Amino acid sequence: MSVAAPVSFATVQTTFPSRDEDHYRLAQKVGQRDQQLHDYGRHGYRLANTVTVTGAEFVTVIDTLTREND
Repeated sequence: MSVAAPVSFATVQTTFPSRDEDHYRLAQKVGQRDQQLHDYGRHGYRLANTVTVTGAEFVTVIDTLTREND
């Protein structure tokens, strides 16, 4: 029987404006999210799941990342 390696979890939560007139802010937030996910990826994390929560004025995206510890 083999023992599974311990796993680390991390989350990245990003809130985006949902109104069309907030295009600049949306583009800025998308860029920030991309950079955060890239940074985690450089440290061995992989995207495991993404959940989207839609509200009246905002959309929140919650990314769950995992990394196997050596």
